[in-house]
Amino acid sequence: MKSKSPFAARPLRTLAAPLGIVSLALALAACGSTGPAATPTASDPVATPQTIDAGNNSLVFEPFTASTNAWGPVERNRSNGEQGASDGRTITLNGKTYSQGFGTHAGSSMSFNLGGKCATFTSDIGVDDEVGGGGSVVFQVFADGAKVFDSGVMTGASATKQVNVSVAGKQELKLVVTDAGDGNTYDHADWASPMLLNCSATGTTAPAPAPAPAPAPSGNVTYSGPITITKGGTYSGNWESQDPNVPAVRISTSEPVVIENSNIRSKGNLILGVQNRLTIRNNRLYAVNPNVYGKIAGKAVVAEEIYNLRIENNYFEGTSGVYLRQFRGNPGAGETIKILRNKYRNVDGRQSNGQGGYLNAQTITQAVLFNQVQRVPNMEIGWNEIINEPGKSWPEENINMYVSSGTSDSPLLIHNNYIQGAYNADPANNPNYAGGGILVGDGTTGDPSLSGNTRVYNNQVVGISNHAFNIVGGVNSQFYNNRVVASGRLPDGRRIAASIVGLVMWDINKQGNYSPATFWNNQMRDNTVAVTNVRTDGSTFNNPWWWGTCNLFNSTCGNNNSLGTATLDMERAEYNNWLNKLSSNGVKVGP
Repeated sequence: MKSKSPFAARPLRTLAAPLGIVSLALALAACGSTGPAATPTASDPVATPQTIDAGNNSLVFEPFTASTNAWGPVERNRSNGEQGASDGRTITLNGKTYSQGFGTHAGSSMSFNLGGKCATFTSDIGVDDEVGGGGSVVFQVFADGAKVFDSGVMTGASATKQVNVSVAGKQELKLVVTDAGDGNTYDHADWASPMLLNCSATGTTAPAPAPAPAPAPSGNVTYSGPITITKGGTYSGNWESQDPNVPAVRISTSEPVVIENSNIRSKGNLILGVQNRLTIRNNRLYAVNPNVYGKIAGKAVVAEEIYNLRIENNYFEGTSGVYLRQFRGNPGAGETIKILRNKYRNVDGRQSNGQGGYLNAQTITQAVLFNQVQRVPNMEIGWNEIINEPGKSWPEENINMYVSSGTSDSPLLIHNNYIQGAYNADPANNPNYAGGGILVGDGTTGDPSLSGNTRVYNNQVVGISNHAFNIVGGVNSQFYNNRVVASGRLPDGRRIAASIVGLVMWDINKQGNYSPATFWNNQMRDNTVAVTNVRTDGSTFNNPWWWGTCNLFNSTCGNNNSLGTATLDMERAEYNNWLNKLSSNGVKVGP
């Protein structure tokens, strides 16, 4: 199979066609039909917009801002059950049954946005009767990151305990179950009749902070010219290229190279190499308008035929993203690809007008593109913050897997990323936009092992155009516990002209009909979605998901929660949720 050059435009393959179909689905929604959708069940009560009302509120009707569970999904109004959704039983603690509650399995966590509205959280807790006297767990409650309750070790033989803690003025409630340090066999833990008491309608919601400003290079940076690295070692410095055809840093060795604590800027690519073992950490990389008609900003990293790559805790501004083509390393020696804890600002595919500005034209680019990176274990893209501003950026998908795959035993993990913004150059007026949040299964192949085997979970996508999460090909990919909030408006309140949908599963190239099938066994489940489109007359309609191909080729789409109409306030709150998530997990993004 011929590999694509990173310097050529990638064929517009997925959503030039999908955009038309998605637009059709949106048009149908405008006429009162939203197409096929998951059917809410008793275990999925968050199917309409929920608000914390004045008085007392059952927590089971509030959406998660994040959730994890060690065995299948967290169940609403059922015990944990097995690995499927809605397969638990009636919640039962010491012979008493409960109609409402959460069934979990240690270790688990659930986070909720309280907005400072409620005074008290209460719940009965214990190990469900379905495991007899087995299991051993610890229940913990956190309010704004501080622990306010710890049950101590509880087993199936323990008496039911009651939680009654103050959450007055708190923004986030987090419920955690640990395995008590002895493994999680039989650890079916119930939060029964969870309630928020004495709530107000307004609360004390803190305004969402603006995204942190770009970190400035420390001191007065003096840049030297481009550098070519020909020997392994650790390199720090300040390098730039004023030539759009010359990278600021070129790696010309397969010996291990570390680039750290550096400032790099360029009119061309910033770091470029072929067949390298490379670590890039704690750097600041700035792309400059190439000022050549039709040319786009340089890529932060171009790594082809890579042996080993780690990109960690960097800041990228105005670049055309990270591009990886093919992997030639030795997984048995621990070689793989990791892209962790980086901060991106304005992934930009706008073409220069050659006079310091930009054309209304794009060369397709992504924050992260894997091109034919195939059958590689232990790969990970996690804890990255990607923020694109309208009028300053133009990505396609922010994260795209093009004929790329993990393995069935070690899927590629794309997790805990925050993605805000995906627009064309004129999003308020131009309805043509193909791109969005995270897409897997791009491209075609005749070998099922070459595309797919991904797990996409615990990501947040906010304020985008076109789509948030999309499976268009490949095998054995799962999207779960992700969040989408898209109001259909730009941050200044103007409508976004392009059509928007939250979740998409679509065998666009009919690969499920191939022999062997190369679209097969994919899942889009347990995601939380609020996606709204704004018509030209100002009226709105919601389009949380569109299933072009679901329940075919052993694929499923289910137990996804629609929160109804999204607002700009909800989008702003998502950034607060992200900051709280970073804090509670002790994660630092950027340099």
